[in-house]
Amino acid sequence: MVEEKESAQDSSERGDTTAELVETREEEIVEAVFDGERAYVEPENADRISQQGIYGQQLDNGQLELVPVEILHLLERKRIEVRDRTGRTLSSADIVNALLPQHPDLWTQYLVFRDLRSRGYAVRQGFGGGLGFRVYARGDRPGVATANQLVYVLRDGEPISLHDLDMVTQTAAAARKRLVFALVDQNGEVNYYKVAQVTLENKAGET
Repeated sequence: MVEEKESAQDSSERGDTTAELVETREEEIVEAVFDGERAYVEPENADRISQQGIYGQQLDNGQLELVPVEILHLLERKRIEVRDRTGRTLSSADIVNALLPQHPDLWTQYLVFRDLRSRGYAVRQGFGGGLGFRVYARGDRPGVATANQLVYVLRDGEPISLHDLDMVTQTAAAARKRLVFALVDQNGEVNYYKVAQVTLENKAGET
């Protein structure tokens, strides 16, 4: 059941004031190496990217692993320069073209990721099955706190089956997280719908 709608435009002023959780005015561009699926920042630079923007996953070898939406966002913010393993510099278009065959919804996912970050949220990848992102309360950090929302990403006009709706609703309920649908329209604007699971009872009080 849809309970509430919030558009990106409605909260633009609030989002502008909390655009990134921690960010300095002068930021040195850091190199990341793209392997065709993800990008990796060397240990000596990993903390600068991870701590300032809450990006990536720290690996045992000290490298910071970045997923596709994080790569695109850091490129847009001019925080990283991406190279392939031969040393060739890659643009955002190069990254998108390389990933689209395996990730046809990449751009839609990125629009939602970018919008959530602009509102001041820390964002991590979701659990799959359409649950694109885990979203943390403002001020909370992954690894310290747990996410309180799961975001299901949809393009405008794209249907969702009752089976999928039931599955994601139950997943969110089992994880004790609020389920939010992110609907991306043809203009790239993102609208959010909070979803709740309800149980109907008959007159005898049976479910």
